[in-house]
Amino acid sequence: MSEEQAQVLSRGTNCAVVQLPGRAFPGIHVQGDTFAALLTQLADAARLLRQDRDHHHRGALDDLDHAVREVEGLLSFYEATLSERGIRRPY
Repeated sequence: MSEEQAQVLSRGTNCAVVQLPGRAFPGIHVQGDTFAALLTQLADAARLLRQDRDHHHRGALDDLDHAVREVEGLLSFYEATLSERGIRRPY
């Protein structure tokens, strides 16, 4: 186990923007339960789309839309934190 210290730049509800030592840009720390729920939504949507022979994708699309909104929220929080700190985006 490493004894490094990370700098927390900003904390959100289920995530934080964190600067790890030696890294040029901060990252996003996401709570494990939030990350697991996001993965479940994506996996369920993929499964439904593969199984749906009648092309009724409403449930899968709802799961995907929710996952996209979650990721958009994380990215927006990340970008706002970088902007507040005067850090350029890595993309």
